[in-house]
Amino acid sequence: MKVYCFSGLGADERVFQFLDLGPEYDIVPVKWIDPLRNESIESYSTRIVSSIDIDKNCVVLGVSFGGVIAQEVSKRVKPIKTIIISSIKGRTGIPIILKIVPNFILRIIPKSFFNLPKSIAAILFGASNKELLFQILKDTEPSFVKWALIGLKNWKANIYESDIYISGAKDYLLKPFKSALIIEGGGHFMIVDKANEINSLVKKYLNQ
Repeated sequence: MKVYCFSGLGADERVFQFLDLGPEYDIVPVKWIDPLRNESIESYSTRIVSSIDIDKNCVVLGVSFGGVIAQEVSKRVKPIKTIIISSIKGRTGIPIILKIVPNFILRIIPKSFFNLPKSIAAILFGASNKELLFQILKDTEPSFVKWALIGLKNWKANIYESDIYISGAKDYLLKPFKSALIIEGGGHFMIVDKANEINSLVKKYLNQ
């Protein structure tokens, strides 16, 4: 069975290199498509569904911002299961600072502003595997990050009930919420740093 995986802001399939769900599951990282000008997350999710060969007989998995897209994709595809990691459930999970910044301010900020310094990124992501994190951030397109933050701020977030939400107790970017399964010591980069624990939890739910 295919597991379609959506990564975080501008990240790629490298974040899924330690995801191992067994031989019966085929990990399929989904490549981001370029967003249209001022495109909503809902519209973007509809377009990304049409860009991949996906049907109901699959699993959808999303990490961080990819978790938001995965929820929207699942509304459209109705997969067998949906798994959300290091992400949010509804508008209450959107960081306060993002909520209060007006849209026009986000739009006029130069895209170079969205290049995080390594020292700050290491703290925010709580990453143990800093080398991989820095490689991914180096290859991240700031214009995509800028679009995604604006899209997230304006996400309508009509709740999609995922099968499982997994959050890290030490996630400083998107804080854990009550109905999530909590991984102790897990930071925002735990899809890499806590891969064994995540693999175990996900396989348990997939096999139910």
